[in-house]
Amino acid sequence: MKMNTENKKRANKSAVPTTPIERAALASMTNGVVINDTEGLVTFLNRATARMLDVEPENALGQPVSKLFEPFCARGRLSIIDAMDRLRADPYSYGQGGKPAETIIEVDSRFIQAHLSPALTDVGEFLGIVTVLRDITQEVEAERARSDFVSNVSHELRLPLTAIKGYCDLLLHDAQQIGEEQGRFLSIIQNNADHLVALINDLLDISRIESYRLELDIRHVQMEKIIRDIADMIRPQCDQKGLHLTVKIDPNIGTVLGDRNRLRQVVANLARNACCRTTAGGHITLSLSRSTDGVQVDVTDTGAVISNEEKAKIFRRFHRAEKPIVQGAYGTGLELPVAKMLIEMHGGRLWIESKADQGNTFTFILPQEVDIPSNVTVEQPEETDQAHTVLVVEDDEDIAQLIALQLRREGFEVLTTPYGEEAVSLAQTRPIDLITLDMMLPDTTGMDVLHQIKANPDTANIPVIIVSVLLPEQTGDTEQGAVDYITKPFAFEKLMDSIRRTLAV
Repeated sequence: MKMNTENKKRANKSAVPTTPIERAALASMTNGVVINDTEGLVTFLNRATARMLDVEPENALGQPVSKLFEPFCARGRLSIIDAMDRLRADPYSYGQGGKPAETIIEVDSRFIQAHLSPALTDVGEFLGIVTVLRDITQEVEAERARSDFVSNVSHELRLPLTAIKGYCDLLLHDAQQIGEEQGRFLSIIQNNADHLVALINDLLDISRIESYRLELDIRHVQMEKIIRDIADMIRPQCDQKGLHLTVKIDPNIGTVLGDRNRLRQVVANLARNACCRTTAGGHITLSLSRSTDGVQVDVTDTGAVISNEEKAKIFRRFHRAEKPIVQGAYGTGLELPVAKMLIEMHGGRLWIESKADQGNTFTFILPQEVDIPSNVTVEQPEETDQAHTVLVVEDDEDIAQLIALQLRREGFEVLTTPYGEEAVSLAQTRPIDLITLDMMLPDTTGMDVLHQIKANPDTANIPVIIVSVLLPEQTGDTEQGAVDYITKPFAFEKLMDSIRRTLAV
């Protein structure tokens, strides 16, 4: 399709290279170059762009630039179009002080990095947008190889850490039977094990995000509940340090589209950081409000003001401030980078502002979704005094016995087996109320066991909680009837909460 006369006239007035050497230089670049005018029509693209996107240049000229990006994956296409809309609306400040806006997009099995920047004349007239495309598929594949290595090592560490944490928790539960010094030693072991677990989880998150393997479970999320939950979580730490905790909630906030667990992780990371930075007698405020761009969350502390020099480093991996109060606190140095990456995956923004004598505020904004009505009623199960029976399917004997011992202390009847076939047989022949299921078994996979249980009408109604070192996306399709997914290592109370919630006990 030839460019029509009106579009040709427009192109002559837009940011188009005019001299032969300009056109030759751009045409011969190995990176793709696309130029569109102020109305979003393509005025120039070079040969590299045509190869990357498999388009004919003469057919693309004069067409909306959004049509050029149709081969991109849905999320990448929406991301780059949103960036262009923002750049067109505010070409002078969007993209952090003149720096190009960036996004990563997928085309089939390839990954393309896009840099967007405004085309401005010497006097500041906005002529259009220049998009530079670079194929980074090889870099992504190398990152994925590194991610696989980190993941494999992390999985090998999770099993012994699960046993260490579990038995340590068990001993501390019986603290009256051990001496004060031994109890202190166990607390040190527990704290360091928790630190290792946090480090492993953060490393896995960073690795999966950078290799584009972290998938978000997007749903309608009530941010108010997340804010209040995190406030309850950090309140004991605030009380211990003598900090004043305040929660400010705009009552008219609706829902956002997001991954509830990941957004909870972001708020928790920011809140813990605020606790770490604030000295005794200080204040921490968690706020939820509406902004022009969506829903805004602020985490404010009255700690020492973060300098501009440190702001430039604060989202770098393993960065720890030089201040003694921060150096003396536990942390992986990955909490803030992970939080920023997760918010950007949601299409939001995270930044920090500091004011003298007022402290620091970490702010993130998420696009808002309209609230959805809730007309679902939850039926209460019939009460019974009979002990529930839990089948623990776990191939690691130490962990199986640990879970069984703790469940029996809670009043449950417990059966254990390391074998998937035996688990299916027990579910068919014994009155089982709930199953905890490991994914890696010596004779079959946990997912196969789950499929067999849910395929049989006699056992399909037995709730199954997956307990595994594998992450959900590594087990294949988990939408086969499991009511919860708990990743090792875990605190026993987390498993217990899931069981109580499932059985309503």
